[in-house]
Amino acid sequence: MILTALAVVFALWFYPWGAVLFVPLFVFLKKKRWIAIVGVVVVLLAYTSIYRSVSMDGQVFKGTVVVDSDGKGYYRGLVPVCSSDVGVLSGTFQMNWHKYHCAVPVKVNTLETPLFRVRSAMENRLGSLQSGSLLNALVLGNPLPLRIQEQAIKTGILHVFAISGLQTTLLMGYVYRWSKNKIATMLLGLVLIIFYGFSASVLRSVLMYGVMLSIPKGRKLGLGGVAAAGLAASCLDPLFFTRTASLLSLLGAAAVVYWGDSKWSSVKISLTLLPASLLFFHSISLLGAFFTVLLVPVFTLLYALGILYVIMPLRLLSYLVDMVGMAILSLHELVELLPAWVLLNFGSREVLVILVGVVLTALLRRWWLPVLTCIALLLLPAQSRVIFLDVGQGSATLVQKGSYGLLIDTSDRAVVLRDVRWYGIRHLGLIISHDDKDHNGMQEQVMLSFHPKIMDPYKGDMISFGPIRAETVWPPPAMVGTDNELSKVIYLPEFNGLITGDVPAAYLPNGDYSFFTVPHHGAKLTELSLTSSVAVISVGKNAYGHPNKDTLKVLESKHMKVYRTDYCGDIIYEQGRVSCPSNR
Repeated sequence: MILTALAVVFALWFYPWGAVLFVPLFVFLKKKRWIAIVGVVVVLLAYTSIYRSVSMDGQVFKGTVVVDSDGKGYYRGLVPVCSSDVGVLSGTFQMNWHKYHCAVPVKVNTLETPLFRVRSAMENRLGSLQSGSLLNALVLGNPLPLRIQEQAIKTGILHVFAISGLQTTLLMGYVYRWSKNKIATMLLGLVLIIFYGFSASVLRSVLMYGVMLSIPKGRKLGLGGVAAAGLAASCLDPLFFTRTASLLSLLGAAAVVYWGDSKWSSVKISLTLLPASLLFFHSISLLGAFFTVLLVPVFTLLYALGILYVIMPLRLLSYLVDMVGMAILSLHELVELLPAWVLLNFGSREVLVILVGVVLTALLRRWWLPVLTCIALLLLPAQSRVIFLDVGQGSATLVQKGSYGLLIDTSDRAVVLRDVRWYGIRHLGLIISHDDKDHNGMQEQVMLSFHPKIMDPYKGDMISFGPIRAETVWPPPAMVGTDNELSKVIYLPEFNGLITGDVPAAYLPNGDYSFFTVPHHGAKLTELSLTSSVAVISVGKNAYGHPNKDTLKVLESKHMKVYRTDYCGDIIYEQGRVSCPSNR
C-alpha cells in the first residue's frame, strides 16, 4: 500500500512520464497486484482531470462549485476550481491552467445554504470574543489575520492553526468513547468532511479513523493505513496527491503513527517534518520543535473550549476561552521581537543539497555526511539575479546576491512575504519607491517579519547592501512634486538594469539598458528616450487598461522584448537571460 501511494505521488508530480513507475511495481508486488491497480485507477482519474483542465485553458464557463476551507473545489467532479471564498459558489469561472492550475472565479455569488448559516452563526459567536480571529481559524478553519499568520510561520506552528487531524480525531475519539458505535462515529466524520468543505486534512483524518476502526483488536494502525487513507481520499479528490497541503497532512499523520508511542514523540515528529517544510516552503523555524511541544496541548485545550462555547455561550466560559486565547496571541507578539534568522530561508540549490545530504545520511549512517553537506553549502556559488515578483496590479522587485536581497517596493499582496522566503533571502534591504499602496502596502508586515535595513536614497546616492550595489538616479533631494514625480528610479550596474517605479517617462534617464521596468504598470506613454533589450511590465487584473496599447506599440517600435508578470508569473533575469516559463 505504501509503495502504491508513493508511486501515485511520483506519477502525478512528474506528469505524465511518472506513470511508468507502475510497470516495475506490478512486477514487485506479485500476489498483491490489486493494490497497484488501485493506484492506476487513482492516477487515471487525476490524469483525466488534468487533461480536461488543459483542454479548457482560457475558456469561461458557468456552474456551481463547493469550495472548501483550503480554497479548492471541483466543477462536475473533475475540473479543479480555486478561490479565496469558501462555500457554495455559483456564477462564471475561467480556466487559468497555465498560471494557477485551476479555474478562477470571474463573477460569482456565495449561495446561502443551511450549512452556510450554521457556520456564519458559529463565526459570529466566536468572533465576539477578544481572541475571535484565532478561534475562528482554529475551530472553523477560517484564514488567519496576516500578522498572526506570519508570527506562526516564525514559530513553526502554522499547521496547528488550520483544521487538522488533531481536532478531527479529537472529536471522533470523544464520540466513539462515549457511544462505542462505529457507525455513529463515521457519520460524525462525514458531517465534519461536509462542514469543513472536503478540507484535505479533515478528509485524510476521517478516512484514517475509519481504517483504524476496521482493524481487528490487537492490531495497530501502521503506515499502510495512512497510505490507504490517502488513496481513498484521491477517489473523492482526484488531485489530492498534487496538493502541498494534502502531502503535508499525510506526512504528519505518518510521523504521528511512527513516533506516537515513543519518548519525546512531539520533538521527533517536528524533526521528521523539517525536510518536508524545507522542500515545500524553503524555510525552517529554529523554534518549531520547542513551540510545538509547548503549544500543541494549549491549542487542543483552546479548541475544546471553543467548541464548548459555541454550544453553551456562558459568560464564565467566554472569560476562560479569552484568557487562553489572549495568552497565545500575546506570546506570538513577543515572537516579532526575535531576530529574523530564527526562521532560516534557503534557495532551491541549497534545498537540493540539504535534502540529498539528509537522504544519504539516513541511508548510509555515516557521521561525515552532514559535515560534507555543510561544506557543499558553503561552496555553492551565490546566485546573482533580479526577480520581478508576480504581485498582481502592483510592484515588487527583488535583487538577489546569494542570501542577500534588496527589495524595491513591497506591493500590497502578502505573496511578497512568501517569495522572499522562497528565494532563500536571509538578509533583506528595503527601498520604497513612493507612497502608493500598490508599491508600499506590505511595508509594515515586511518590517515585522524580516527586520530589513530600510534605505531612503535620492539622486546621486550609492546603495550598498552586503554584496549588492545600486545607484539612485531620481529624484533630486530637494524636488517638490506629486508622488509619481517623486518615485525613485534605481540603476543596477551589475545587471545594467533600471527599476522605474511609477515615474513619468519624462524623468527617465537616457541610456541603453539590458532591461528596464515600464513605469506605472504600462500606463500610457507616447515616447521613450531610453533603449533596452528587455521591457518588464508588472501588472495584474485591473480596471485601468494597463498595459496601454499605445505603450506596447512604443516598446515594439524600439524592438524591445516585452515580459509581463500577468502572463509569466515571477520573471527572473539572470546571467543576461530572462526566465518566463508561462509567456504566451
